[in-house]
Amino acid sequence: MLGERLRRLRVNSFMSVKELAARVGVSPNFIYQVEKGKVSPSYSTLEAMAQALNVNLGALLDSELPEEWHVVRQSGRKRLVTEQPGLEIELINFLGPRNKRMQPVIFSVDPHAQISGFIYEHEREDLIYVLEGTLELRTKKHTYLLSAGDFAYFIFYSPETIFNPGDA
Repeated sequence: MLGERLRRLRVNSFMSVKELAARVGVSPNFIYQVEKGKVSPSYSTLEAMAQALNVNLGALLDSELPEEWHVVRQSGRKRLVTEQPGLEIELINFLGPRNKRMQPVIFSVDPHAQISGFIYEHEREDLIYVLEGTLELRTKKHTYLLSAGDFAYFIFYSPETIFNPGDA
């Protein structure tokens, strides 16, 4: 259990075995052995691992991760102020390690509102799911019309314009 959790936290932190070992002050072979469940680290080494992974010790030892790592309640969403008229953004922050692979965001686009330019800058993938209404996504080369229940996925480029052509 410890080895599996250590490996997941390391991988989710985009950290190699070699890098974790250097931060903890042990050999890469020792980290491999812990991840495979063949050796048990000392308490001080566990503390160093947790610190290197930017988590508390409980994240390595507890049988269950805290709910805040898996669930963000509606009351826990953070509203962002935008300068784009007709756009409301809610940021969804899961607690736990900060090196997440995904940053969920809820966009609400008013009827007939058009958002152009960079909405937010990032170097990650975009997954767009339309909850209700319609949404027109324009990139440099294509225009996509999405309806409720549709998904769009972008990796190398992002929509340059988002337009809500509907009344909802």
